[in-house]
This record gives sequence, C-alpha cells and structure tokens, in this order.
Amino acid sequence: MAATSASVVRLQKSTTGRIKTVGLRILDAVAPRVAQRAAFDAFCTPVRRSQRPDVPGHPAHRFAFVEEGPEVAIWDWGDGRTVLLVHGWSGNAAQMTGFVEPLRRAGYYVAAPDLPAHGASGGRRTNLKELTETILQIGRRVGPVHAIVAHSFGAAAAVTAIARGLHVERAVLLAPPCDLAGYARSFGRFAGLSAGSADRMVEKVDGVIGGLENYDTIRAAAAQTARLLVLHDPADREVPFAAGRAIASAWPGGQLEAVKGAGHTRMLANRAVIDRTVSFIRGDEAVTARTA
Repeated sequence: MAATSASVVRLQKSTTGRIKTVGLRILDAVAPRVAQRAAFDAFCTPVRRSQRPDVPGHPAHRFAFVEEGPEVAIWDWGDGRTVLLVHGWSGNAAQMTGFVEPLRRAGYYVAAPDLPAHGASGGRRTNLKELTETILQIGRRVGPVHAIVAHSFGAAAAVTAIARGLHVERAVLLAPPCDLAGYARSFGRFAGLSAGSADRMVEKVDGVIGGLENYDTIRAAAAQTARLLVLHDPADREVPFAAGRAIASAWPGGQLEAVKGAGHTRMLANRAVIDRTVSFIRGDEAVTARTA
C-alpha cells in the first residue's frame, strides 16, 4: 500500500530537508541520472539525533558492537530474559526508554541499539538490508531474545530479521509499514522526480538491498510462529493503520489493537502503549483483546 502524499512530504521535510523539491525537479529535466542519485542518497540518509538513553535511577550501560558494517552502539539495563528495543528511521535508542523501567521491573534484560547511521552509531547512510542484518547480529550478541519491540521502519526490519532466523517468542510492532517500494516511489515523486526517474530511483533501492521482494513484510509474516501484537493509531499520519492491519492479518494468530490518539512517534511515550507492550511480553493473555 502506497504512502500518502502527506506522510512523504513530512518525511522529506523532517528527514531529508537538504533536498529541495524545485531544484531537484529542474535537475531531473536536464540531468536525470544525477537527480535520481541525489534523491536516492536523500532516501538513504536519516537525520542523526544523538541522545544518551538514560533512565532516572538506572543510567544506561553502553557497549560497542562490530560484526559487519559500521560500529553499533548498544545500551542495556537489567538482568533476565532479553527484550530487544528497535527504534525507527531517524530515531534513536533514547526514544525507546519509556519501555525500559517497566521491563526491567518485570525481570527482563533490555538492550536498545542505535541503528547504523543513527544516534551514536557509525555510518552516514543506511538501508533496510543493513538494518535487518544489524538486528540479526545484535540478536546473536545479546540472545537468546525472548521478545522484540520495534517501531515504524525498525519494525519492517525486525519482521525480516525474524523471518531470517532471529528467534523470538513474542514480537510487538508499533505502527509498522508494509510497502517499501510504494513508499520509495512516492518519496521520489514528491521530492521532485518525474514518474520515470522515480521508478529508476526505486530500481536503485532494489539493487542495493538485493531485491525489494525479499523485504515483503506481508509475505514474511505469513510464515511466522512467534506471538505478535501490533499497536497502531488509526489516525497515524506517517504510516497508515491499514499497514498494521495487513501485517497482523497475515501473521498466524497476530493481534492488532488500535490505540487512538497515540500518534506515530508520540506513541513511544504513551502509557497505554507501554503498559500493553509489557503485559503482552509477560504473557498476560487474560487482558488480550483483538481489535480489527
């Protein structure tokens, strides 16, 4: 399902403000390959927001991790079974700290990375392939992983990582998207590319990650065995609610719950979202309700 024009424009302004629509449109008319490359670079370049994810009374412990790719900063707290927190595009681990203390009190070890090209981690550009591989690498480092909580674009990477061998018993996806190709194409068009150039930009994305079809969250969801909870605001202006519904419907036994008024990024500090996430990870099935 394609991204809405409003969400693409917001992404363009908030995460790739360096690209100017009018200038790119003119460039596309005289040097389309250069314009396509500029749009592709912008699409793969998140805004870096560095912030130490400390929790009052429980400062974060940081360790560096390198397997393949840039150095990744990981922050952790507590002891017990592992819960992995994964932020979204242009986010950082600090956005996920609302989940830390409730999970720590519930007896879990919590690990939250700054993904490549985000926060305190290395790299300038990144893509879904690198994010997926990083989540797999971190899972091997801090695993076995009992549960994963992933937001937005990080949720798309998490689904692919689970499909590729990250064993988790429970997954909580917060406002997950499901159409990278459509989003990339819409991004190119609203950045100022012609339809043809936007298609060429999507081809560049396809080539870099090794095939967009290999990151189809709906197809990946259908083969999963972990318990799934999707939390999504029906009025989310960044990722349509229909995307969360589609993933939950495709995932065997997947649960979708609407959290009205939670917003897209604001939901990470929403008490109802945090409490429901923790109860699901603990296995408090008595309070589970499915909302379509």
